[in-house]
Amino acid sequence: MVFRGGENALQVLPPLLDVIPEARLNLVIYYLKNDEVNEAYQLIKDMDCVLPKEYILKAVVHAVIGQNTESKDHMRISQNFFQMVGASPSECDTIPGRQCMASCFFILKQFDDVLVYLKSIRPYFLNDDDFNWNFGIASAAAGEFKDAEEGLLQV
Repeated sequence: MVFRGGENALQVLPPLLDVIPEARLNLVIYYLKNDEVNEAYQLIKDMDCVLPKEYILKAVVHAVIGQNTESKDHMRISQNFFQMVGASPSECDTIPGRQCMASCFFILKQFDDVLVYLKSIRPYFLNDDDFNWNFGIASAAAGEFKDAEEGLLQV
């Protein structure tokens, strides 16, 4: 299933939900990739997060719902989870931690702060379309049009 783009995920993962913790996370990711946001939300909404990757995934689910429904509550929850991970001493200097802080500031529309974090990890994502898109959009919003053009042209 992992090596076949999620094929058979709905047969393999559900029986493992209460056995292997990663099964829940992988099923949430599967649902997100297949635009089944409500199913992802149902799986993760009551989950007590312990690990940064769990908080990040929960933040992403809330962000997608918030964007799709224009829900300020979901966006606030997402922003709080991203900030919790990104500001934590164990994650603040990691790539995921910096991505979380960039996401937190993106939600708050504080694009100069977004760029502080994105620029610090940019060398690791030179060929990543999602990163370059976000970098380009944040740069444009911050008035850094040369960087915006450069980032968007790399997509």
